[in-house]
Amino acid sequence: MTMQPKIHLASLGCAKNLVDSETLLARLAESGGLVGASPEEADVVIVNTCGFIGPAKLESIDVIREYGACKEADHGKRLLVIGCLVERDRVALQVELPFVDGFFGLGEHEAIVDACGLTPVEDDGARLLLTPAHTAYLRISEGCDNRCTYCTIPLIRGPFRSRRPDAILREAAQLAEGGVRELNLIGQDTTAYGADLPEIYPIDRLLRNLAEIEPARWLRLLYTHPAHFTDNLISAFAEIPKLCSYVDLPLQHLDDEILTRMGRRVTQAESLRLIEKLRSRVPGIAIRTTFILGFPGETETQFEGLLSLIQQIRFDHLGAFAYSPETGTPAVDFPNQVPAAERTRRVGEMMRIQQEIAFEKNQERVDTQAEVLLNEPTEDTDVWIGRSRIQAPDVDGVTIVLGSGLEVGRFLDVRIRGTDGYDLVAEPLD
Repeated sequence: MTMQPKIHLASLGCAKNLVDSETLLARLAESGGLVGASPEEADVVIVNTCGFIGPAKLESIDVIREYGACKEADHGKRLLVIGCLVERDRVALQVELPFVDGFFGLGEHEAIVDACGLTPVEDDGARLLLTPAHTAYLRISEGCDNRCTYCTIPLIRGPFRSRRPDAILREAAQLAEGGVRELNLIGQDTTAYGADLPEIYPIDRLLRNLAEIEPARWLRLLYTHPAHFTDNLISAFAEIPKLCSYVDLPLQHLDDEILTRMGRRVTQAESLRLIEKLRSRVPGIAIRTTFILGFPGETETQFEGLLSLIQQIRFDHLGAFAYSPETGTPAVDFPNQVPAAERTRRVGEMMRIQQEIAFEKNQERVDTQAEVLLNEPTEDTDVWIGRSRIQAPDVDGVTIVLGSGLEVGRFLDVRIRGTDGYDLVAEPLD
């Protein structure tokens, strides 16, 4: 290996994993590594894995095997596997993937730097952003205490821990100073932020302090839990101009019996009341949610009831996922497991209904105005990809902006002229 190894890192899974990757890349670069190499030219390939559910695990293993083939063609190349899947299944992975040179769990960054042939430097919390330069994720907490019966996160990332507010505000200021204009707050349960600190520091207070940071222009709160969504937080959405009128509210189900067995700590009535409050106090707010279908014991009647509710509620954005039985979770041993084919069928049926709702909602936005952040150019010099305040990165549709002489990272006011499936088509206002 060269004195300054060339390093390629593939980051899989969620935004929290992406932040882990960004922190590791900065550590590697500060230690003398040449990061950003292609897989072919790299001396070291690192795969940051996701181990949340079965399909994510399979995707991670497929990617590892692809890089293994690259390693086979170049015997001097090293392949390191890190992250959540290793934290969960290290021993099994060592047996299944013997061609991998090293496995490292969460928080083992110093050992990873060493495995790259570098001398670790002190961790200063720096990040090399893998997002466009004008947008970044800001992690405010780690782990989870909710213990939903289907979820592996507490097994992988441990108990809930809020970051200190001064550290969060300092990082946000550094990101803004470096050109970031959109801060997307993430954590396993962002609405629980601050309850575990020596002095309780609720999420609404954090949002108000973050809103004072210039020149950041948008704040977006992701991964909220309906059981912890307070009236004070709703007031923050109504009162903070920088806080995007967009709520990421994973409900997972709306049948009380299933919610109880899921360990969700919230009822259907409470969820519906929260949605009503949000829409009445924050006009125009967009709500994104997710549902798990085919949870053990879910009957056809309960599924049909859920479909009826989403048609009544009409979420702006919705993701549906088939229940995945995960070793180590209580739900894997629940009776009346729903067959995999039936779980998949239910996902398809819900998404067909949601597609109609999403397309209709997009059509209702035609001839309205919106503020858009330009994310990237296209091959056509007069076509740009942007996002409005009601479109989160990576998970929602985009706004296609038609215009010349525009600039990535710029905010502009547009008029929605049409739709393209889940996407909107717009032109800048004169």
